[in-house]
Amino acid sequence: MKTNYLKSVTSALAVLFCLVSFAAMAGNPDAPARKKDDVPKKMSPKALANLKIKNIQFGFNKATIPDNAHGNLKNVAKLMIDNNASLKLGGYADNKGAYVYNWMLSKARAEAVKAYLVQNGADSSRIAATEYGYTHPIASNQTPTGRQKNRRVEIHFTN
Repeated sequence: MKTNYLKSVTSALAVLFCLVSFAAMAGNPDAPARKKDDVPKKMSPKALANLKIKNIQFGFNKATIPDNAHGNLKNVAKLMIDNNASLKLGGYADNKGAYVYNWMLSKARAEAVKAYLVQNGADSSRIAATEYGYTHPIASNQTPTGRQKNRRVEIHFTN
């Protein structure tokens, strides 16, 4: 009984959403279609601070920006420029290798992201890059998948 009710409600909401979307487009046919990658220009400091930005994942023993991260980083640079915003970068590594080596590798990753943002117009004085080595894993270092998730740079806007 509950399942049928939930299916009906879900279907009704989907139809309503389609109608509202169609009505919005019909109301302003000259408005350009918004692309998935479009980023709003101006945002409040609180909205920027609450923005969830995808981590930049790195290959094993690498500190070069992966090709799949370029679009995300260009959007971050654009947000920084448009909002005169500041951000914190946190570089991380997995636990394979020596402690000091991974610390330096995590620093190189954070600095690589900072350099990329500056290259794309961001103000370097508004970017704080910090290295954490393998001290703050977000996944288990016991599996290859977990180690991959830990080889990252996190990006957070500050207010």
